[in-house]
Amino acid sequence: MTTLNYSQIQKDVFQNLPLRTQDVLRRRFGLEDRKKETLEAIGQSFHVTRERVRQVEKVGLDKLRDRESEKLSPVIKNFSNYLKKQGNLKREDSILEEIGGEQHRSYVRFFLVVAPNFYRVRETKFFYPFWTLEPEKVTEVEETLKLLLKYLEKRKSPLSLEEILALDIPQDKSFTLSCLEVAKRIEPNWQKFYGLTDWPEISPRRLRDKMYLVFKEEERPLHFSQVTNLVNEFNKKITFPGLQRPALVQTVHNELIRDERFVLVGRGIYALSQWGYEPGTVKDVLIKILSQNKEPLSREEIITKALEQRMVEETTILLNLSREKSFERLLDGRYRLVL
Repeated sequence: MTTLNYSQIQKDVFQNLPLRTQDVLRRRFGLEDRKKETLEAIGQSFHVTRERVRQVEKVGLDKLRDRESEKLSPVIKNFSNYLKKQGNLKREDSILEEIGGEQHRSYVRFFLVVAPNFYRVRETKFFYPFWTLEPEKVTEVEETLKLLLKYLEKRKSPLSLEEILALDIPQDKSFTLSCLEVAKRIEPNWQKFYGLTDWPEISPRRLRDKMYLVFKEEERPLHFSQVTNLVNEFNKKITFPGLQRPALVQTVHNELIRDERFVLVGRGIYALSQWGYEPGTVKDVLIKILSQNKEPLSREEIITKALEQRMVEETTILLNLSREKSFERLLDGRYRLVL
């Protein structure tokens, strides 16, 4: 984008306005110190009502729109080119940051309001406020967001940006990207995968959700102390405010015990039930192994199958086989379940 002297352009367009009107506009938009003032505060300094300040502001903006469009042409051209590259819409806080930055965002907001051809769409429960060159884009934004929500709800798991752009959506990529940005119910997670904001994969609010995501990321059984460390590392990746509360070892251990998604597979070691691990003691595992086989099993066969479910020493398995009354050792050395 072309670099513009926003301060000088503002001074040029203010030349034909009454001094009080200039002061009201500067203070309302924070053009000098980047601090917007309320109608009430400005009215008190002028000893007039807030409604009178509102009238002065409106008249001033109307005059600028009607009479100063030529002086605003560099701004109009710059902003128009920017919005066209974004699919003709852009979320408000993003456009202020990307065009104006911290230093000039007040000027960008002011010029968007005063220059013709730019339309602000107010915030709704579905999207954040955005600016566009075409007010009819609102309908297209709503339809695109409905399609995206439909795809995500059907998939029930986050999608990468590449997967989203490959979906059957009747809009160009730049427009789809801008729709994602304004969407309230769709957000990217720390891995840049998009999903619904109430999914734990996107905004994990509970400790147990973070633990679940840690297991999915590691793809292996973990000791509860490892889970604690990994959750605290995971907290550093989360961008959602208020979701970075540190995890404590005892709290993590308690959550692992309570949540059915996690299965104890060894001394302090847990795994996800969705990986095929089933809850219960070593004895319970052995009972299930033998009950699922019509014929007795050798010691080696039982050990092999048990170690698929539990991370324990072979001696632990053998002690259960020899001490528990549920198992009988036959003359050929094989074991069967005692009914």
